[in-house]
Amino acid sequence: MRQQPRRQTKPCRSEPTRQVISWKYSALTLVCGAILVTGFFFAGKLHFSSMDFGIRNSRLRKQLDEMEAEKRRLLLSREISLSPAELTKAARKIGFSQSSDTPEVARAAPTAAMVKAKPALSVPVVQKTVISKPVEPAKTASAPKPANVEKQAKQESKGSNKKAKS
Repeated sequence: MRQQPRRQTKPCRSEPTRQVISWKYSALTLVCGAILVTGFFFAGKLHFSSMDFGIRNSRLRKQLDEMEAEKRRLLLSREISLSPAELTKAARKIGFSQSSDTPEVARAAPTAAMVKAKPALSVPVVQKTVISKPVEPAKTASAPKPANVEKQAKQESKGSNKKAKS
């Protein structure tokens, strides 16, 4: 076997080759970069708007809790003011008086038969309260004449007849 001598290659002196970047590749890179930057701005905007909505939501929840507490307080206040004891206090303050013709059963003490028949749960006893206006003093100026009373009664009856026809 015989070996052939190697040829020595001379280094070529050529100009350094410059790689040319096509304009299509540059444009594609710019478009992708712009889309990426726009996406980051859009995501940031969504993030901060969701944070703002969360803060507003917590404020509204707190306000809703306060409103519900106020509603409960007002309902309790209404129930207290509509209780019979409070109504009688208010009526006395205005000048009403309590009638003394309340039934004797409500004032009587429970009998032994009533106590035995009492159910296990306590049932509140309802007492009938009668409130009447105070009697106004008689006016001494002039009493209405009977003729005027008759005229008023006739006018009222005519008015009721007209309403019934229509």
